Amino acid sequence: MSFFEKFQNGLENVVQPFAAAVANNKFIQALTEGFMCTMPITLGVAVIAVLGNLPIEPWMAFLNNTGLYPIAQQVISLTLSLLAIYVVGAVGYCYTKNQGESGIYGLIISLASFIVLMPVQELTAADGSTVSALALNYMGSDGIFVALIVGLVTASLYCFLMKKNLKLKLPESVPPMVSMALAPVFVSMIIFTTVFFVKYACSLTQYGNIFNIISTFVGAPIAKFGATPVSIIIVFTLMNLVWFFGIHPNAILSCYMPVLIMVSIANQEAFLAGNPLPHLAFAVMGSAIQIGGSGNTLGLCLATLFAKSEKYKMMRKVVTPANLFNINEPVIFGFPIMLNPLYFIPLVFSPIVSGAVALFLIKIIPLNLNPTVQMPWVTPGFVTAFLTGGFGLLIIWIVSLLIHFALYLPFFLIDDKNALKQEQENQNA
Repeated sequence: MSFFEKFQNGLENVVQPFAAAVANNKFIQALTEGFMCTMPITLGVAVIAVLGNLPIEPWMAFLNNTGLYPIAQQVISLTLSLLAIYVVGAVGYCYTKNQGESGIYGLIISLASFIVLMPVQELTAADGSTVSALALNYMGSDGIFVALIVGLVTASLYCFLMKKNLKLKLPESVPPMVSMALAPVFVSMIIFTTVFFVKYACSLTQYGNIFNIISTFVGAPIAKFGATPVSIIIVFTLMNLVWFFGIHPNAILSCYMPVLIMVSIANQEAFLAGNPLPHLAFAVMGSAIQIGGSGNTLGLCLATLFAKSEKYKMMRKVVTPANLFNINEPVIFGFPIMLNPLYFIPLVFSPIVSGAVALFLIKIIPLNLNPTVQMPWVTPGFVTAFLTGGFGLLIIWIVSLLIHFALYLPFFLIDDKNALKQEQENQNA
């Protein structure tokens, strides 16, 4: 058995059980589905985010003069910057539904529990009256981890208690809709009583509330070690490694998703407040280390322009259009790249090379990123790069694509040469 085969078998023995465990984990499933449920919000306001922040002076003057600009910013702020509110409900709904219970009650109770845990601030209005207010920052990046925890814990507690048959049972004469609505009354009493004592216990600490506690002991360490350019390069390198062995990279991406969401919200809040982005380099990495899907396979599609074999001339026509829209399964399984030692190096190490170059380019290329722009994942990378960061980010995207092309080209030429030789032998035969 060769070294490569031993390495392959060893990695499969380690990664395959992990990937299966992640894919089947009910909490990971709820998180993944919950984040997917928020896409109508992030994508629904994409047009407003793009048009409301186009860096064209006459256009911006028009928006300000007509009063459209502040309205656009309010729409963005009340959707993208309040993502924790939507996430907690979506996660609670998905978990409850997956456990066979009514998802709508999981959503309502999770959302209500999250709001109850928020600290209430007493403010004095201009006329001297007192106003109770909730801080918006706890509904954004500062509250995302609390939202995830509350969504999962509250929904799991709800399902557990409902399965213990603590439902309120009413006579059959009561209409089904009323009976169904009142069934979880005892369960909700237990949950909200628990939330009450949790809030009270947190108020006795030096941190004052659960948001500060989670931010100090969970959010800050994760942000420090996970929300760095080096960390995202490592994560996407691991994703490409498991993709090589036929394991879908979503197994790793789903675990990393809370960090991506937290960074995105933090950048959006800073942008809307007119402050420098706290995670500028991290945001740029997305346009440099994954182009055309996991494995940076658009660079390989570009290399097929030099194909001499009929196999890869035909393959170029089939896989390139799909890969341009970030669909790269035809490339992964069609060439194939999966389990093909010839493409191991460019597939796995392309994020490291392009990421390192991007970190250098950030220092010399002026960048004005607009993190409120959220495009569908099938949007071509150059379009997303330009709308998000203008010509500066587009240049980084193009340079990264050329790096991926240069990495894949020598290995593709070997593959193409072998295919051409095989075609010639078949023709002679």
